[in-house]
Amino acid sequence: MDSVLTEEIKAYILRPILIEIYYYICKLKGIDIAQITIASFIQKYPLTLVNITDDLIFSAGKLKCQNRKTLSYNDCLTIGFCLNNNVEFHTTEKSLKNISNNTLKRLKIVQYKF
Repeated sequence: MDSVLTEEIKAYILRPILIEIYYYICKLKGIDIAQITIASFIQKYPLTLVNITDDLIFSAGKLKCQNRKTLSYNDCLTIGFCLNNNVEFHTTEKSLKNISNNTLKRLKIVQYKF
């Protein structure tokens, strides 16, 4: 995250992803901590918050249709955004090997293991 702070790299985050993060923090730590954490994250890092566009709806919808058992809606939104904008997909997702080879070839994946 240091390279995001120094703006060496440009970071994008889709607004629905913040909802999912909020949910998990809320579940573990409560509403107040979730709100403070998300607000602090947005304030601290120079992020580009991404709204859902028509192009993204169609890209994500197609991915979900093709990978309905493998990928979540948020995975499809994020992968669709990355493909549409030719940016890296940073993920901890383990089931990527199960998506179509054509999609994998076009996707620049940076995978993290926790």
